Parts: sequence; C-alpha cells; structure tokens
Amino acid sequence: MRLWTAILAAAAAFSATAANAASVEIRDAVARVTVVPQDRSDVRVEIVRPNAELPLKVSVSGDRTLVDGDLGRRIRDCNGMGGSARVNVRGVGKVSYDEMPQVVIYTPRDVNLEANGALVGAVGRSASLELHNSGCANWTIADVAGEAELRQSGAGNVKMGTAGRLDVHLSGAANIHAVGVRDGMDAQLSGAGGVTIDTFGGAMEADVSGVGQIRIADGRATHVRASVSGIGGVDFGGAAQDLDASISGLGNIRVKEVTGSVSKSVSGGGRIRVGNRPS
Repeated sequence: MRLWTAILAAAAAFSATAANAASVEIRDAVARVTVVPQDRSDVRVEIVRPNAELPLKVSVSGDRTLVDGDLGRRIRDCNGMGGSARVNVRGVGKVSYDEMPQVVIYTPRDVNLEANGALVGAVGRSASLELHNSGCANWTIADVAGEAELRQSGAGNVKMGTAGRLDVHLSGAANIHAVGVRDGMDAQLSGAGGVTIDTFGGAMEADVSGVGQIRIADGRATHVRASVSGIGGVDFGGAAQDLDASISGLGNIRVKEVTGSVSKSVSGGGRIRVGNRPS
C-alpha cells in the first residue's frame, strides 16, 4: 500500500485562542475520513488509500489545511450509510464505500473542521468540536468533553456520544443523534431535519421552523425555551424547572414535567402540553 503523507504545521507557534487554532477543510471530495485529536498544535494528513479516479490535493495556508477533491457538481446521488454507502460521481460512475479514498487527519484536541461532498467520517474523543458540514456526509463522533458546535446543511447524518454543551444549526434534511448533553443546548432547525438526544441536562433553547423535530428522551433542564413555527415539534421527556413555549402554526411542544413557572403562547392550531395537559 502506498502511503501519501503531508505533514502540515504553522511556521510560528499557534495561540491557544480559538481564532488562531489549526483548522481543516475538506472540499468537494468523496472520501472515508478519520479524524484523530491529539496533544498537538498542527495538523497532519495521511492519504492511506488513494483512488486515482478520485484524487485528493492537500495544501496549507496559514493555520488552515485544505483537502480538496475538486469534484464540484460532479457529485450526484448518495445512498446508504457506513459500510453500505455509495455515491455517483459524473465521469467516474458509482463509487462504493470500499472504493472511496481513505484519509486520516491528526488534529489538536480542539477540533475545527469544515467539510462538504460525500464523506463517511469518524472523529475521536476531543476537548471541543466545531463541525460545519454540507452535502451528504455521515459522521460518527466520539465523546466531546466541552462544547460541540454542529452546523449541518443538506442530507447528512451525525451520530455522537456525549457532549458538555451542544450548539446545533440544521437546515435541509440533516439529522443528529446524541447519547447525552450535560450543560445545555441551543438548537435551531429549519427544513425537515431532526435532533434526538437520549439524556439532557442544563438550559435548553429550541427553535424549530418547517417540519423539523427535536426529541429528548429524558433528563433535567434548568429552563426550557421552545419556539415552533410551522408543523414541527419539540418533545422533552424529562423535567424542567421553568418552561417558556410558543407556537405559530400547527406544531407541537410537550414537556413531561415542569416544577416551576409555565408561559405559553399559541397562534394557530398547535398544541403545548405539560405531561398530558394540552394548552
């Protein structure tokens, strides 16, 4: 197996601030990507399994590393997830999971990643994560000690472990499933996407427009502010200290239990429920 390695480091020492942290962009690519957070300040990229029909070019500018597939609008249909993923590329044909170029990226523990194209990716345990993703990528993300900031557009999917805090912006038909969030969430959904969380703690800000859905199975929230416009919904199967809920349209908001104050506003045919009590 031929190994292509690009070791990419800034000429000067990186500042500890997020503004100067090393970041990675994967652009217009079809690839299998593994991100390995480490105690380092630079970024190292290894193309461990190239595909001559889907070449990847690696370059660096300042603190930003670019992995460029240069496929642009040639990426067509995406189907399947994980090992069953397939994508159609104009001029190449159907590309299976096994035929995708395989890339390993070593990053600082504060991961800053922007990606688009047709990707099957995995991110190891990190101190914090900023992932901006578009296209039809599918990501599996290990536990994030601090904040996980996810910006997802298109039809991608994210499955992740736990995070300290979750900041989510979804547009299109993207979906995110997190095992747990400890210190609160700010979620904004537009389109047909969804956020699912198994256990939750902290304050919750949830804004849904379109047909999106936020579902949280259990947990204890200090404060829940939920707003729905359209026919989407927010469902929290845990307990909140306070609830501030508003609906415009035919949406639904449900909180299993509220121990403190409740503020409700409904315009249209929507419903707000605490337990089984409708608005």
